[in-house]
This record gives sequence, structure tokens and C-alpha cells, in this order.
Amino acid sequence: MKVLTIAISAAAILAASPAIAGDKDWTGPYLGLHAGYAWGNASTTDNIKDGVRPGPFDYSPDGGIFGGTAGWNFQVQRFVVGVEGDLSYLDLSGSGIIPSDSSSHQTLTLDGGLYGDITARAGFLVTPDTLVYGKGGFAFYDGEAKQTSANPAYSQQGTNTFTGWTAGAGVEHRLTDAVSIKVEWMHTDFGDEGGSQTSISDPPIGHVYKNDTNLDMDSVRVGLNWHFN
Repeated sequence: MKVLTIAISAAAILAASPAIAGDKDWTGPYLGLHAGYAWGNASTTDNIKDGVRPGPFDYSPDGGIFGGTAGWNFQVQRFVVGVEGDLSYLDLSGSGIIPSDSSSHQTLTLDGGLYGDITARAGFLVTPDTLVYGKGGFAFYDGEAKQTSANPAYSQQGTNTFTGWTAGAGVEHRLTDAVSIKVEWMHTDFGDEGGSQTSISDPPIGHVYKNDTNLDMDSVRVGLNWHFN
């Protein structure tokens, strides 16, 4: 939460910064770098037909995010619209425990992976140099969620790539004609992805026990953009 407090303070400072003399033209392409912190909720549910405790079983993954941004703006008077894409490494990782019987347990894990999004962005220039905006669109995350039994009689299959939607808001401030700094908050709902465990020695051998993990997250990111207009 310390990172969130710093990000909010930075946004307030940027919004209050005086405009540099001379209007900036926001129309055109840009490239950027960003870094921040993400925190979320993972909720795993087992298939009740298999006789396993169904849950849901929750745990709270978190971690850093860093990567690159590319986009294009189009300015009409004080309004700016455009499209933006992010490609990042997201360390949204964590674990939880499910007691399964008197001598064993199940471990829930989520590991880091590649994150990407493609969003529409629209905003208003509160000064010629300071843009307040909202954005939203498609997102994916290839971090793997897995449910693992402490009993070696089972093999595990983790989730495939999570896909869903993302939406949020931010403030971007032009430091010069070519360089801007931004801070933004995003909420992302990755939906559900399925995993499984297969019995390799416990009867019924070959039976597949299915599970589903629902994942969402919030993130705060700070970035630098370079404008080519």
C-alpha cells in the first residue's frame, strides 16, 4: 500500500503542475516504459462431482510489473483520444493451502508471467500539458495457476493463459515537447481458467479431478512516454 500512496501523491502533484509555456501537440505516436505494483485475488473451486471439497479457496497474489508501452493519440481541441498497448512482465504470484485429509493437503499456487493489454484511451486536457484520462479494453496473463496434492499419486496440469478485460484512469504530464510522465491505476478481471489433477496410482487410476481459478487484480504504474509528433 506504500506504493499506492506514493502513486496517488504523484498524480496530485502532476495535476497541479503549472503548464510549460507553449501548447503541446498531443497528436501522434509514442513509446514508453512503465513499472509498478500489482495485487489481486485468486479463487480456486474444485469440481463437486469428484467428491473433493469444492471451496472456493482464496489467496492473495501480488508483485511487481514492468514493461513497455506503445500508442497513438489524436487531439481535438482539449480532448485526446487514442489506442494504447502494454506488454509487461507481471510477477503476480502467491500461494494458499487446502487441508484435504488428516495426512495430506493441497497447495494452490500462481506464478509470474507475461502480461499484455490493448485499450482505447480518452481524456481531457486540464492544462495544455496535463491530460486526465480513462482507458479500457482487452488483457491477458500467462501466469500459471495450479492445484497440487502433497500425495505423489497425482500429477498436475496448470491453467492456460488467462484472458479478460481491464479498465482504469490516470494522469499524464508533458515535461517537454517530447517527454511525458504518467501515473495510472488499472483494474483487471482475468475471468476463469481450468486446471486438473490426474490419479496415476490411487484408484480410480486415470481419473481427472478438475479445478477452476478465477483471477482479478489492481495495479498502480508510473511511466515515461516519448512522443514522435
